[in-house]
Amino acid sequence: MNNTICALVCSAALLSSLAGFLPQDAKPAAPPAQDTAKPAATGDAAVVDAQLPSYPLKTCPISNEELGEEAVNVVTGGRLVRLCCNMCTKKVQADPAVVIAKIDAAVIAAQKADYPVKKCLISGEPLEAGAVDVVYGTRLVRMCCKDCRKGFDKDPAAVMAQIDTALIAQQVPTYPVKTCLISGEELGSGGMQTFDMLYGTRLVRLCCKSCLKEFKKEPDAMIAKLDAAMAARKANPVDKN
Repeated sequence: MNNTICALVCSAALLSSLAGFLPQDAKPAAPPAQDTAKPAATGDAAVVDAQLPSYPLKTCPISNEELGEEAVNVVTGGRLVRLCCNMCTKKVQADPAVVIAKIDAAVIAAQKADYPVKKCLISGEPLEAGAVDVVYGTRLVRMCCKDCRKGFDKDPAAVMAQIDTALIAQQVPTYPVKTCLISGEELGSGGMQTFDMLYGTRLVRLCCKSCLKEFKKEPDAMIAKLDAAMAARKANPVDKN
């Protein structure tokens, strides 16, 4: 009996000493507390990335102060709100509908004149005087009537893809530069397929998709280059370069 007990004790000691050498996933452990916040943070970051390029306000919707480098990005109800400082956050939380209404009005005002399609993408009907303006994130979607909103909500990505395609086609003829903003290579040279994308509602043409990573590092600087080129073209319409 004593020998049996001794063997059991020794076996337990041996297993304990080997525990440190077992695969990590063999040790059940509760996940770190901070991991529980990652899905929400990731979701908010995705909303900011998607909606920031076409965010229409240059001032805080609470204080009316200009949005500077210290602007705060807040996501409420899946919508991006940019504030001048953290002190304005509580006021957004108290009545988000009022703030969202300001953003919606600014989105419509900024994008309606250049909306690229003349028909409702749900019903196929022409967009006439009674057309309904809907804001999806920070993008405008025009519908022939309120009833089409249900159709849009079934597959918003498909509708937005059609709007994106139309925006690109609309802007290609007046795109102000013939070279890639990143590499400086002539667009379409060397047999490469020009990579067309939208930054918000603005067309950006790159020599290849590989340049997208560099564009994302300083998108505002790249858009500023396009603005400067567009201004130069307007000042000298004869120059098409």
